[in-house]
Amino acid sequence: MSLALPIPAEHKDLIHDVALDYYGRRMATCSSDQSVKVWDLQEDGQWKCMANWKTHAGSVWKVTWSHPLFGQLIATCSFDRTAALWEETGALLLVMFGTINELIENFPLK
Repeated sequence: MSLALPIPAEHKDLIHDVALDYYGRRMATCSSDQSVKVWDLQEDGQWKCMANWKTHAGSVWKVTWSHPLFGQLIATCSFDRTAALWEETGALLLVMFGTINELIENFPLK
């Protein structure tokens, strides 16, 4: 029998998706609070939040990890009609997909 343990995710709104990395030792969550959180599985079996950043101008609906061959990449998609590819180390935005009007509106170029 499996034992389910609660994870105090501490998102400020509804969590829409949870994804484990290829090895099952890292987890990403996304939420209506427009953020993604990255968690590491500790030796005691508890999950510890290692990173938290605002990713979009709307609710984040899906999150997924890349295969480890491509590095620590996380893809997200949002209610703001954009999808983004993030390098997890430092939460660096690598590329964002959407119409140029949506991108300028949500992430002004300066």
